[in-house]
Amino acid sequence: MLRRPPALRTAFTLVELLVVIAIVGAMVGLLLPAVQAARESARLAECQNHLRQIGLATLNFEQAKQAFPPARLRAREFYGPNDCAETEPSWMVRILPFVEQAVTYSKWNIYKPYDDHDLDTRNFIPSHFVCPSRRTVEEARVDSGVVEQNITYGCGCSGTEIIELTGGAVGDYAGNHGDYTGGSDDWLYAYWRGGNGMGVIISSEPVCKENKPADWLNKLRHKHLVDGASNTALAGEMHVPQGRLAQVPETGPLYNGKDLPAFARIGGPGVPLARGPDDTTIPILGFGSWHPGVCPFVFADGSTGSIDNFVDDRILQQICRRDDAALPPWEEEPYWW
Repeated sequence: MLRRPPALRTAFTLVELLVVIAIVGAMVGLLLPAVQAARESARLAECQNHLRQIGLATLNFEQAKQAFPPARLRAREFYGPNDCAETEPSWMVRILPFVEQAVTYSKWNIYKPYDDHDLDTRNFIPSHFVCPSRRTVEEARVDSGVVEQNITYGCGCSGTEIIELTGGAVGDYAGNHGDYTGGSDDWLYAYWRGGNGMGVIISSEPVCKENKPADWLNKLRHKHLVDGASNTALAGEMHVPQGRLAQVPETGPLYNGKDLPAFARIGGPGVPLARGPDDTTIPILGFGSWHPGVCPFVFADGSTGSIDNFVDDRILQQICRRDDAALPPWEEEPYWW
């Protein structure tokens, strides 16, 4: 009678199982940073694509309207001949037809106050206007309410201002308004007044009819970009510190023409690129991103690129200005307010 050999054991011992688990855990630990880096690289590429779409839309607007869109409407002088603007929609509304949002654009009246438009219209935002590293389209909202904030005025004095905020969509990209040398340091003629900006997307004086805006006055074209379209930023990612998403004043309603930092930013001495999402040292009018080490921009020729967060302030100023030849020779750090 033949005897069968004893069956071989095929199960793992406890020690072997623990060794396998340890090896797998170590491999996951080594691979996780690479996976996270790959995901962030993909988000940065998507962010640059968003800016490219915004840039192409703006260039198409310039071709169709024979001028770049105004960042907003604002008189050069208080109580001057063109002081009829209120809170008319920002430039981001004007380019909606060129990002395939003609139906949404038809719901806006660009020469009526932002507050006059209904909630659904104010809340709508294309995915191209939102950075994937920060939030989803559904999260890009700020609610209406009463907001109290500290304000530093052009005179150098400061105070508290109570704002009755009309809510709406918020975004992550802003037009290049230049630096703050477009006007004098006199608070009445600062860069933020109509026609003073030295960027591409600048505040413009309205053309008034019956004391209401009907057109805009300061119309920039490619011929005004003395430094060349490839050397001049058109738009970039705006700085919003972590923990301040969809909060005023860091990110106000994107379409409200009264709230300049919500859709236009500046750069240069006194306003460097944010060093990262935790940077709370720069003014709210600066550019900056949540992408490690860089801030993406689209230039006035439609090309995109990322600028190192530690770029020299004077180089950033040259990127943001359309005419470096008009730059005054600073003897000291310029006055910021």
